[in-house]
Amino acid sequence: MPPNKSNGQTSRKKASGAASGGRKPARKTKQQTKVLTALINLFVLAAVLAGIYIANIPADSSSGDRTASSAHPQQSRIPANKGTSTGKESDEKLEVHFIDVGQGDSTLVVTPSGETILIDAGQNNKGELVVDYLKELGIDRLDAVVATHPDADHIGGLDIVVNKLDVKSVYAPRVSHTTQTYKDFLNAVKHKGLTIKAARSGSSLPLSEEVSARFAAPVNSYGDNFNEWSAVLRLDYGDTSFLFTGDAEQESEADMLTSGFKLTADVLKVGHHGSRTSSSQAFLNAVKPRYAVISSGTGNKYGHPHDIILKRLARAGASVYRTDKQGSVVAYSNGREIWMTTDKGA
Repeated sequence: MPPNKSNGQTSRKKASGAASGGRKPARKTKQQTKVLTALINLFVLAAVLAGIYIANIPADSSSGDRTASSAHPQQSRIPANKGTSTGKESDEKLEVHFIDVGQGDSTLVVTPSGETILIDAGQNNKGELVVDYLKELGIDRLDAVVATHPDADHIGGLDIVVNKLDVKSVYAPRVSHTTQTYKDFLNAVKHKGLTIKAARSGSSLPLSEEVSARFAAPVNSYGDNFNEWSAVLRLDYGDTSFLFTGDAEQESEADMLTSGFKLTADVLKVGHHGSRTSSSQAFLNAVKPRYAVISSGTGNKYGHPHDIILKRLARAGASVYRTDKQGSVVAYSNGREIWMTTDKGA
């Protein structure tokens, strides 16, 4: 029996109604999906834009300044720690290490090309300390060793340095001493098959073109006053300059002033451990140091540095660093600016 026509129509209508009722929720789901997708896209875009904004916010310089500025908040705006690298300029920096050897002097210069100069090495018992300091920096070869004058607190450790490292050349003023310390230094130089080159005003160290190192003193002869014989070395890198004075006292300072030698320097290694016998007002007026480094021993019997010198340096506007207070001091230069770091706090 064929199906009832009316029943068939009813069935089709029901089917049609069922199909129609199914499409309405589908349209709602698609609309919700579009809205949700749009919201997600907006959220992702907002996150990306926020990331770009944050990435371009300059870093807080105060966090980078903590090591250097905690002791010297007035120092150069470019702080750096030993061994750090902040790009091409840092890779091409000059380093000057004022090594803490107690009551004595020892200074290491490392040029951007890797050339090394050691000026003095403290007392007899400080030679190993200086050698260890150099080796920690990966240095086993010295292009030049400068013995500023025969006093034991400057050349005492040089015999050990010369014996243990590969030394290319040695410079010293033309003055001798009868002490065993001085003889040990001469024997070490002889043992290495080297001869001592004269350190005198106007002579220079053969370095790469980027760095100039010339002796400002001794200008004259000073008899048996060994301090006045001190070899004084001026070093220039770009627009920055350093003056290393050994124990040169006021007679040598006066001779340097009349010699016409350019004495202005950003960093001054203060003469004779800050003794009143050095750093005359006229000399400081000519040097105009921005930074002054005093190498002396804690509680030394000489009272170095003397108050009168500290006051002169303060009046000159120099920021003072002291190895007896802050340990080894390191100056860095990129040829335009200088910044300082210390082993200890203020």
